[in-house]
Amino acid sequence: MESLIAAWSFDVVVVPWLVAAVAFVSIWPVSIARSDASLVDLAWGPGFLLQFAVAYAMSGAVDGRPLVLLCLIGIWSARLGVTLIRRRLTDGHEDPRYTLLRSSWGAGFWWKSLFIVFLLQSFLQWLIIVGPITVLTEPAAALGLAGWIGSLLAVSGLVLETVADLQLDQFKRQNRSGGLLTSGLRSVVRYPHYLGEIVFWTGIACICVEGGAWLGLLSPVLITVFLLKVSGIPLLEEHLSATRPGLASYRARVPALIPSLSAPRAQ
Repeated sequence: MESLIAAWSFDVVVVPWLVAAVAFVSIWPVSIARSDASLVDLAWGPGFLLQFAVAYAMSGAVDGRPLVLLCLIGIWSARLGVTLIRRRLTDGHEDPRYTLLRSSWGAGFWWKSLFIVFLLQSFLQWLIIVGPITVLTEPAAALGLAGWIGSLLAVSGLVLETVADLQLDQFKRQNRSGGLLTSGLRSVVRYPHYLGEIVFWTGIACICVEGGAWLGLLSPVLITVFLLKVSGIPLLEEHLSATRPGLASYRARVPALIPSLSAPRAQ
């Protein structure tokens, strides 16, 4: 019996990544045909929900903690998916980050992108969501204080991301020729949407750890590392430094992720 349970738990944890990998790979030929690798980003948010929903269905979990996680991750995934799809339709061209990779990788970009962009993203996505998935293999337990605090943090992160994105979208509509948004939330922190991501996944980690799934701690750690060192702030600031002449002075005034209510305002 124990071996059967172990095998079932293994399936619950691993099969979601296999499903996501197939989904990401199916987008790859379209990206080659359209010369647009940024199509992979359209699957980033929804892919988290896909992986967790597959695991949820396989596990048969019905108690409160998995359902809370399903709802929170579902809302987060839907919000991010809609935001990125809307922006992609508005921009109408490949994200400059992938254009930079395309030029640096040369003629081999088309096949390298399959492994380094599409399959890698599905695996990184799995690393982030594997903590919540392992909650589904733990004994059922009601939410306690840490779980409720985690839920509040997750909702707070969602609100912060949503407000930050709405302010950015409004700024872009009013400044078609470009410019650098330094008002609103961005007057006290340069990347409030990234801060919201970290807060959201920290909340998810609290819910996971309370349920015995210590792998949940991976989620906020990996998100923070990616945003600080890999695909978030470094690539974004490289692009902004080439297109927004006011970035240097803005960086000197306003911190990247930890809000400063005493940050001097732009004159």
